[in-house]
Amino acid sequence: MLTVIRPRRLLVVLAGMSLLLGAVSLVLNLVVLGADTPGQLAAGMRSGVLDLLSVNREANLPTWFSSALLLAAAASAAGVAAWAHRNRDRWRWHWSVLAAAFGYLSVDELLRLHERANHQVGKVVETSGVFTFGWWVLAAPLVVVFAAAYLRFLRGLPGRIGLLIVVAGTLYVGGAIGMEVVGSWLADDRGTLSAPYVLATTAEEVLEMLGVVVFLYAVTTYANSRMSVVDVPVASAATSLDEAADRGGRGRHDDAARRTATAPGVSEFDDDTGIGGARAA
Repeated sequence: MLTVIRPRRLLVVLAGMSLLLGAVSLVLNLVVLGADTPGQLAAGMRSGVLDLLSVNREANLPTWFSSALLLAAAASAAGVAAWAHRNRDRWRWHWSVLAAAFGYLSVDELLRLHERANHQVGKVVETSGVFTFGWWVLAAPLVVVFAAAYLRFLRGLPGRIGLLIVVAGTLYVGGAIGMEVVGSWLADDRGTLSAPYVLATTAEEVLEMLGVVVFLYAVTTYANSRMSVVDVPVASAATSLDEAADRGGRGRHDDAARRTATAPGVSEFDDDTGIGGARAA
């Protein structure tokens, strides 16, 4: 399945959709924020269009798209993991853990599980400034540990694929944690109904989506270069070669027999010797 996907086309289409969703959301939010009076247009966008298309809202089109991207990343990593386990590849468990991680992130995108950690962090630090949305305090150490555990994995991949995965991770973590820190500070300083905060949250979501798109591009490119070759166990390959040679030998023997049987003045094979000697008729 992965080997029939065209990675470059996938990259262009999904990156374009991510940027389009971010641009539409940003324009709608800025229009509402710039309205001097809550007219019908602004009120309509607040109640309907904005709820449907804003990346800052939940359970809407951008949310479902982002979750679907993460689910596709999980499926692609799982596909490579299945191939790696079948071929006893040394990185098979790394691919499996990646698939599980993206599966969790897909669910988290829909249910916003990470935001429940804000209350727990608030018991330890004051929820103001960069800690206004403090869930990232728990996530950052996990990201560091995860990155350290995957250093050898990244070095073991083909150079271009490893670099693409590093870029994908940088984009995703830069959006999810980096821009979340910026958004936390802006929410405390300017409020959530401000243009700077809207810009920060839009950048956060778009960077996350682009990070997943680049990861998908890297995995499908890797799959096209590795999984398109059918791996045959050595013993099976040797058996197949022997069977082919045996069939070829029998075919030549039978052809010689037919030519001998039809040649003028030549009788059948010599039954006594068994070596195909011919007697004159």
